[in-house]
Amino acid sequence: MNLAISLRYMTMGQENAVWNVRWMASEDHMHLAKKYGIGVVAVLSKEAIGEICASCDGLIVPGSATDIPPAYYNGAPLEKDPPVDEYDLDSALIKHFYENGKPILGLCGGHQAINVFFGGGLRRIPDSKAHENDTAHEHKINIVRDSFVWDVFGTERTTVNSYHAWEIYGIAPDLSVVATTDDGVAEAIEWKKHNIYATQWHPELSLRKDDAREHMLFKNFLHACENCR
Repeated sequence: MNLAISLRYMTMGQENAVWNVRWMASEDHMHLAKKYGIGVVAVLSKEAIGEICASCDGLIVPGSATDIPPAYYNGAPLEKDPPVDEYDLDSALIKHFYENGKPILGLCGGHQAINVFFGGGLRRIPDSKAHENDTAHEHKINIVRDSFVWDVFGTERTTVNSYHAWEIYGIAPDLSVVATTDDGVAEAIEWKKHNIYATQWHPELSLRKDDAREHMLFKNFLHACENCR
C-alpha cells in the first residue's frame, strides 16, 4: 500500500545559503511507514498529480507552519503574506483523491485545508492561549459518538495535543464536526460517505509511543484505504 503526502515549506534561517529553502515531511510519517509497512510518496508539485493519485491508495494532508492565503475563503488579508502557497498543491491533491474515491486524512493544517476546499472558512481563534500554549500543549476535547474519533478513544471526552492559533470557522456543508474543545473549537471533522477525516491536533505524534491509543486512528484509516482499492 502507498499513501501520498504533501511536502511542507521551511527555511534553515541562513540568508543567501544555497540550501536554505527545504521542502520536508515530518519524521513521524517515517514512523507511520515503518510501523505499518507502507510506502509514503512525498509530493512536491502538481506535475503528474494524476499518476501519483493512481499509484496511491490514500492521501495525508499534514500540518504546516504556513497559513492558507485568505483569498481562498474570502477571509481578511494577513498582516504578512505567507512565503509560499502550499494550499495550491493541497487543494489539487484533495481534488484528485476525492474525485477518485480514495480516502483522505487531514492533520492540523490539513484539517483546515480540507474545510476550505469543500467550502468552509478559517479564522484566528479569539483567545488562542489554550490552543498554542508554550508549556501545556494539550487540551480536552468532547467527542461525538459513532464518529471516527469515537472509534479511536471509545469515550466522550479525552485529552489531545494542541499547537494551533487558527480554527475552521464556517464548516463546509458536507462535513460534520465530531470533536470540539470546551471553548467551541472544532477539533475533528469527517465525511464518512467519502472516507474523509481530519483532526486539528497531531495524532502522528503518538507514533513515537508504542502504547498510544491514537495509533488506532491510522490503523483505521489504512483499513479504509484497503477497502477502497
